[in-house]
Amino acid sequence: MTTTTTKPTAADTHLLRRLVPAQSLLVLGMSVDLTLTGIVGAHLAPTRALATLPFSLIPVTAALSTFALSRLIGRIGYRRTFAIAASVAVLAGLLSALGVQRHSFPLFCLGTALVGVYNAGGGYYRYAAAESMPHERARAVSVLLGGGLVAALVGPFLATAARHLTSTEYVGSYLLVAGFAALAAAWNRALPRELDDLTAPGTVRAAGEARSRRELWSQPTLLLGVGAGALAALAMTSMMTAGPMAGMDMGHDDGLAALAIQLHLVGMYAPGFLVARWIGRVGERRVAALGAGVLVLAGAAGAVGAPTAAFVAAMLLVGVGWNLASSGGSAMVAASYRPAERGRVQPVAELVGTGTQVVGALSAGVLATAAGWVELGWVVVGASLVALVVLVRRRARSVPEVR
Repeated sequence: MTTTTTKPTAADTHLLRRLVPAQSLLVLGMSVDLTLTGIVGAHLAPTRALATLPFSLIPVTAALSTFALSRLIGRIGYRRTFAIAASVAVLAGLLSALGVQRHSFPLFCLGTALVGVYNAGGGYYRYAAAESMPHERARAVSVLLGGGLVAALVGPFLATAARHLTSTEYVGSYLLVAGFAALAAAWNRALPRELDDLTAPGTVRAAGEARSRRELWSQPTLLLGVGAGALAALAMTSMMTAGPMAGMDMGHDDGLAALAIQLHLVGMYAPGFLVARWIGRVGERRVAALGAGVLVLAGAAGAVGAPTAAFVAAMLLVGVGWNLASSGGSAMVAASYRPAERGRVQPVAELVGTGTQVVGALSAGVLATAAGWVELGWVVVGASLVALVVLVRRRARSVPEVR
């Protein structure tokens, strides 16, 4: 794939700088659900097998809403769609808090499910960033993901600190979700209007006619990019969701489980700052391949089983692998379509990614044991090895850009 090392100008990075806080607010809200929803679900669920259901409903709803959000982007643009998605999360946080207050598992599930709409909208941040810097797509995505690092570090602490803010434990934590979402809705509504120009009808028409779906989806670049993103989503979601409960089943205490989640979040977002500096030289496909290689190591650490170092390493490495594979994969996808073809590529790519998240999240309840954790590790090793071989051996053809 053709790469460039041209240094972007201030004008090029203007939209990206405004998208980074939006990403940070998204991660702040997500970190609350990531840290607490499994624990709260275990308290509210009628059986342990349903403990991960509330968290699993997030990617389910994201998958169901991604096509609708894509159509909305085509009609009203990125800016207002992002604001609407964040507004839904305000309701989601309030319903989650009410479910905890009333000790209602169905109401809690409804609240967490609606978070999926916000997550689906946030998934399009990557494409907006890539389109705003068409000659530095992978770098833009890496910087955007890196913007979530501080939020990933602070979010779990805020989530646990807020659980005693009200008389009913954890209600305050989910009120934080609503608060962060309200800030995000206001911020997204105030994003520069140039963001909507990326999807404006005149801009799309000027960029050329859309190719057929068959022609689009026969591109190796697109297929490899979607595959890399799907692998990253599956490995990350399954290990992230099953990890805390599997760790406790292996004899680790709550403190170590919390530390593992913290390191996992650092792994998800910290590499963005480093990758952004050299991804233009290495190339998008090679970054995705490196991510697949790291996921092989993460799965291998999980397959080792109970040792503390192996458990913590698995949680950290799966976050790093997700970042690299997702950054490279998203940039490859963004390189494969013209503006007029956005609606034929973005929602399908997002549906595949969220679909694999659904599989990973729903399987986590079964795999949240010591034996299941080891089995999951071997599955991640096998799937990542296949992706690594394909990414290394198949030279993806670059697509002529029409911007």
